[in-house]
Amino acid sequence: MDLGQILIGRIILEFLGASARFLGYNLWTLSNDNDFRTFSSFWSPGGSIKKRDDNSDRNHMIGGIVLGSFVMLLIVFNT
Repeated sequence: MDLGQILIGRIILEFLGASARFLGYNLWTLSNDNDFRTFSSFWSPGGSIKKRDDNSDRNHMIGGIVLGSFVMLLIVFNT
């Protein structure tokens, strides 16, 4: 596999995961009257390297779930 494709795939998964977490968290705060968080706090938070790695792993995991769900919906509704 090409190195560029691997890097772009990781970026897309991380962006999808951060976007899903951003939307989910801020929609949840609308019902609970909490403070909103910015997109950059989900994309690349400040702090230690362990915290950044954990956040990146979480974004990749949720991005994979979102992408898989989107593909499954495409398969189900386009047949």
